Amino acid sequence: MSQVTETPTAPDDRGAANLEKSTYEIIRQRLNDGGSELRTRLAKLDAARRDVFGSIPNQLLATQRITTANNCVARDIVSIGDRFLFGYNVRLGLRSETVPADVFSVWRLVDGQFVEESLAPIEDARFQEDFRQLYKYYKTTTFSRFFRNGPHLFMVFQVGKTAEDIKTFKWTLHGEKLVYLDNRSDHEVRYPPQHEFEWKRTVREQHRSGKFPHVSIEDRVFVETVGGDLTIKIEDNTESGSGIYSEPVEDRDQSLDDAEIHYAIVGNLVLLRIRPYKEKGYRHLIYNSKVQSAVRVDSLADAAVLLPEGHGLIFPNGYYLQTGEFKTFESTVGKLLFERRIASPNGEDHLYAFYDREKADYVLLPYNMIRQQVDVPILCNGWSNFEDGRMLLFRADAEPQKHHAIQIWQTPFVGPDHPTSGDPNSFLYKIGNRDIVRAMSEAYEVLSLVDKDDSYANLYVDLVRKTTDLTDSYFWLDDAEASKVGEAVRRIRDAASSAIEEFDKVVRVRKNTRERFAATETSVRETITAAAARMYRSIDDFVASLAALRKGRGESIALRDLKYVDLAAVDALEKQVAENSERISRRCVEFLLRPDSLQPYEQRVATQRDRIDKVPTVAEADKLGAELDGSASELEM
Repeated sequence: MSQVTETPTAPDDRGAANLEKSTYEIIRQRLNDGGSELRTRLAKLDAARRDVFGSIPNQLLATQRITTANNCVARDIVSIGDRFLFGYNVRLGLRSETVPADVFSVWRLVDGQFVEESLAPIEDARFQEDFRQLYKYYKTTTFSRFFRNGPHLFMVFQVGKTAEDIKTFKWTLHGEKLVYLDNRSDHEVRYPPQHEFEWKRTVREQHRSGKFPHVSIEDRVFVETVGGDLTIKIEDNTESGSGIYSEPVEDRDQSLDDAEIHYAIVGNLVLLRIRPYKEKGYRHLIYNSKVQSAVRVDSLADAAVLLPEGHGLIFPNGYYLQTGEFKTFESTVGKLLFERRIASPNGEDHLYAFYDREKADYVLLPYNMIRQQVDVPILCNGWSNFEDGRMLLFRADAEPQKHHAIQIWQTPFVGPDHPTSGDPNSFLYKIGNRDIVRAMSEAYEVLSLVDKDDSYANLYVDLVRKTTDLTDSYFWLDDAEASKVGEAVRRIRDAASSAIEEFDKVVRVRKNTRERFAATETSVRETITAAAARMYRSIDDFVASLAALRKGRGESIALRDLKYVDLAAVDALEKQVAENSERISRRCVEFLLRPDSLQPYEQRVATQRDRIDKVPTVAEADKLGAELDGSASELEM
């Protein structure tokens, strides 16, 4: 919480303002203290959880090499029980026929080393014949990838110019045994929905007419592409064209009807898919109603998948959470499609795999539920995971090679039949790892809100709701073996409840501060403009401008005493006044060097001296005295 100063209003308001300031900041401090305590207790609970259930890290174990019989370009890898199939493409030269051994090899990882085995798992007579016919009738055939769908494994081959021109061989997996089915199941190699929500197109009833017309997205946010730019506004104000986000469009003369606007609402997020008039591609943006900000995310065009427990969205090059956390990763990979997700048995870790069909590139994004973040993306050309959580992946060389580096990773993505550890008599064991992970994830959401600035919409209401849901959903949070996390959660809830009423007062003070600053800024800028436009023919012109600028600077400095004022804006305004005062002062000095520069004052003083002996009344004397004081003050300045 930033330090603020008092409002220089009426003296009788100063005590109330100080009390209000102290009350609100004390509550904020209680919230921060509660957050620190909750973070400490969650760390203890997590350590106890790992002691009971064990912890499998996501880490690189080793890099080993596979050596193939021929120079080849590696394409993909897939596990079959404890073994794995390695697929590649070989340039055969003068050989007239391609056989499965030219495309596939079988390997096993033994004591950290790769050992080649026979092709027995795929030595099916029907497969051998279908394979031979494929390479015979499609001269451009190349192995593309492995594709898994439930218990079925597909060997996918590209037979045309594009990645959509494919032929496949379908197998059924039974442990370490493969059973060949057919070569007529190309239609089964398909991707899941690339957007786990429905795009809605805006209609005319959502249009709002006015000087600056826009389209209402269910009254949450307002969008338009007229006037030369795409603008996103948070107020239904057609008298102004400004908003929180703006970027230029290609056709400046388009009307409101010309743009094609689609949207989807996911919790606090409004997803926008916009194609301005005459433009070929769509622009994709995410607006968050809580933080009232918008960002452009072009990769939403390819895929956008919902994160678990309503956390937010994940897309090929990053993620966006409901709380406003947003991160993208630099990537040279092209058009990526969502392929599949894998979850660890305890629900803590999730792996999202995206695939580029043209370049045969994978991007793997591991998302942690508790930390609510994606670790460093993994880029590879082939990967596969095993029952014990080991994962193999590789980056293929562009040129054919005999030696291929394969990375061996240990991950938490073990199979459903992998044995688990834990003490059955432990209190945490009886609760279950998955429930503990879910509770900790929700507790970290609370911490995320505690760390938010109070500009976050309905911050304290959300804190009360989430902390109440947390304590109501998990009865065991008050247990000593759970580090009494519930106590810290309730402390945050109590502080947030108190903050709701106090924050209403703060909102009123901030509104008053904004209005005072706006009025002063307008007045000062008008003074600066008038001073710049004035014709300086006499010393009186200089005195008038310098006096007005001095007054404006005083008013600017006084703004510092307002509570919650933007001090940087005040500094900028004061600096602008000072610079203009300095510029006019230099011109005034140059003018004063002229012999007749003070002539108006000489005449005025002479006139006032002549009037002294003729003053008829005390009132007239007072008036004359005031004029003399004014002249003296101007000369002094």
